[in-house]
Amino acid sequence: MNISRSTKMAQEFLAKRQPFQRKVQTYRKQFSAVPETIFPQLCPTREVDWIDGWVAELIYTTNGYAEPDCIFTTPESNVLGSGLWVFTRFEPNRIVELVVIHANNIVEHVRIELIDNGDGTCEGIWTLKFTAIGEDGNAVIEAMPDKDPDFDIVLDGLEHFLKTGERPEVAR
Repeated sequence: MNISRSTKMAQEFLAKRQPFQRKVQTYRKQFSAVPETIFPQLCPTREVDWIDGWVAELIYTTNGYAEPDCIFTTPESNVLGSGLWVFTRFEPNRIVELVVIHANNIVEHVRIELIDNGDGTCEGIWTLKFTAIGEDGNAVIEAMPDKDPDFDIVLDGLEHFLKTGERPEVAR
């Protein structure tokens, strides 16, 4: 098997300075609910019930909710600009993964994992991996904080919704 062309390509890439930046953010939250209660809320349609200002346009879903290969968009008003979101992994009550193509030259890989604590609670782990695919994306990633305090507010909003059935009031 002749792999000399692919070996050369890989070596040439590695010999250059990595042109594009990557940032990973991880958020953890203990929920007073089981994964079966939380998982359905990890959906572009249902997030409108518990995230203030959430806007999404469904592109593909057979049931109107999150499912394998579900696709939706978010508008320019999104914190990272408009985005095309594709569910790439969908394991009910355990894991969802999405790839997001943002208009500002960033690809985001989102992984949400729910870990059952066995006592009526669970831990949610959100891992957000942002990769620039152009110089504009490099500038955005360079300016990103290591942690976004608004993300913790969103997760607290999910906990509030699970407890009360209502979206939390947001100070304006």
